[in-house]
Amino acid sequence: MNKRVAVLTGGGDVPGLNMCLKSLIYRMIDFGYDPIGVRKGWEGLFNYNLHDTSSFSQHFIELTKNRVRAIDQTSGSFLHSSRLDPRRTPPEMIPDFLSQKTKIEQDLTEHIISTVSHLGLDGLVILGDDDTMQFAAHLFNKGLPIIAIPKTIHNNIPGTDYTLGFSTGLARGVDFIHQLRALAGSREQIVVVETFGDHSGYSALLMAYLADVDRVLIPEVPYDPQLLAYLATQDKQMTPSNYAIITVTNGSRVASENLAVAQEYLSSYNYDEILYGAETDKAATTWLHSSGLIAAEMLQNLTGEEVFFQQLTYLMRTGVPDGQDLLGATNFGLMAAQLLQESQFGRMTAFLRQQSWTHIDLNEAAQGNKIVEVDAWYDVRTYKPTDGLIWSSAGL
Repeated sequence: MNKRVAVLTGGGDVPGLNMCLKSLIYRMIDFGYDPIGVRKGWEGLFNYNLHDTSSFSQHFIELTKNRVRAIDQTSGSFLHSSRLDPRRTPPEMIPDFLSQKTKIEQDLTEHIISTVSHLGLDGLVILGDDDTMQFAAHLFNKGLPIIAIPKTIHNNIPGTDYTLGFSTGLARGVDFIHQLRALAGSREQIVVVETFGDHSGYSALLMAYLADVDRVLIPEVPYDPQLLAYLATQDKQMTPSNYAIITVTNGSRVASENLAVAQEYLSSYNYDEILYGAETDKAATTWLHSSGLIAAEMLQNLTGEEVFFQQLTYLMRTGVPDGQDLLGATNFGLMAAQLLQESQFGRMTAFLRQQSWTHIDLNEAAQGNKIVEVDAWYDVRTYKPTDGLIWSSAGL
């Protein structure tokens, strides 16, 4: 009887994800495995009722070559995905059969382990971002046979110079910024472009460098709104078409010593709790999802001019994968299947410039996320990337 192995995706969509799934599943079947897909990431595992086998089809899908033959021609995740960390499951997401219901978060790790055992799985292959890697490592350290594939447009997972989706996301971001130049020039405006980044400005800084934006804000360096407004005004005046473009990484914050000024120039919203309760969950969430909007409003009020605001964020996740991500998807899928065949669990596929396609200890990949080396890559006085050699493996 063939061994049964489950595959799931966690975190945000990236270009090339379905190509990777197809490559992985084809090779697993060639090696004699019976792959099953877990629907909606970790949620598919903890929502499965061990005492009600009829719920299997709601959370799992038998994977065959015919079933995945055309998925590489579509975007998104064929298996669906979620961002949930089961160690901190919100009360409203805990399935009824696991009650007792509480008003606090619960750790559903043990139920997931029971589900894996109940299904008789010989392995789990996880495609995910930095948060997904952290929980995957947690499960491996609890004894589950885990193999992981890094996928995130941020390229911020430790231990690898490339993550699936990064190349296409970077190229799309640069292209969108260039397209906004025509609008900025015709309207003679300051344009604030918000990009993904979370707690790392790694991909946003590289995007800003390649798109030659005027200024870029990153989470690693809190900023002074008045200095930013002064610099943007200077940039605008020095540009023949009288415009300036500023990239803001979501998660970027005003420096603590400038919070009073920030509050004064945030007229349209009540940001008291955001500005002065910076350590609360609500404040952190608002900075994460509203950094660009906050910066745009402050700039508009500080300069007295209309500021155009545009979010790129989810647009960077869409579209056809470029050649690099098609190659990365295929190679990561083949490599993960080979690791499975060799029973090398607790490993994550990787690309390292010194070693090419390889794999690393999953626990290494779970050590937070890569952040900007500020001293080497960023001028904190001018909010610009430091000129020098390109520091990333975007063009492998």
